[in-house]
Amino acid sequence: MNTNGGGGAVVLRHAVGKSTLAEGFAVPRGLEHWIQAPDAGHKRTIYLLFNELRVPATLRRLANARGHVQIKYENADGRPFRDWLARNFRSSALGLDGEYMELSRICESEFRVCAFPASSQPDRHLAITEWLFHRTSSDVFERYAAAREIPAIVRNIKFNGSEGQEYYNRLLSSHFSDWSWESEKRVIPELPLRCDFLKDAVQVEVEFGNARTYYQDFIKFMLAHNQRAADVGILVVPSEVFARQLCAVGRQRAIASGRHYYSGMIHLGKVRRELEFLKFMLKMPIAIAGIGES
Repeated sequence: MNTNGGGGAVVLRHAVGKSTLAEGFAVPRGLEHWIQAPDAGHKRTIYLLFNELRVPATLRRLANARGHVQIKYENADGRPFRDWLARNFRSSALGLDGEYMELSRICESEFRVCAFPASSQPDRHLAITEWLFHRTSSDVFERYAAAREIPAIVRNIKFNGSEGQEYYNRLLSSHFSDWSWESEKRVIPELPLRCDFLKDAVQVEVEFGNARTYYQDFIKFMLAHNQRAADVGILVVPSEVFARQLCAVGRQRAIASGRHYYSGMIHLGKVRRELEFLKFMLKMPIAIAGIGES
């Protein structure tokens, strides 16, 4: 989920998953005050406005240790909204398609909902072309809402064949920030190592570097998991095809600047081959995303 809107306006941005389509979703802690969440064990009615319709939903705070705040619409009154979600988003979505919706507040109890399906994303954009999983599976996207945000972030990056890794690093950093991820936070207080992005116990490392540098990303995952700073690590690397494109741009720029050496970069194929030999020491759940043009 995201808590940032354009021009300073506050919105709640939610990456769609199976439970979203069927029953509801959780409100991020940072927006509980904004949405005027009730006290633990209490609930109130809010209204979702979409497509010129107005449907009641329940805003509630669970009476548990975390005090999760939820928006629920699984009853008969919520059917028009569920039907609208099903028409706009792929009913089989596991959070892998980068589709999301935004809620903006009209008044205390009314919220306008806008859909951002895959068809609304740029014509030439990046996408996650393949996932690898270690000690986890695609179920991670239903358990961790933050993990579902990653495909949405990637798919909103415009592809430009003449740009290199610095361009994509810059845009990825900007989009992670838009979705309210922390960046450059120390993995553990005692060491200067910093993670790329962190949100709700999901740690992300984006790696376009030399083929050897990604080993440090695994070290950061293990340190964070050992100190209970992260539950799952997600490594984002280029696909083999995308890596070749980026390397070609890098070589051209190296030659143009008078350098004749370019070291190449990591790609999903290399990670796949080496993971078999490294997984014995990787004790935490890790998902590896290969990205490229779509």
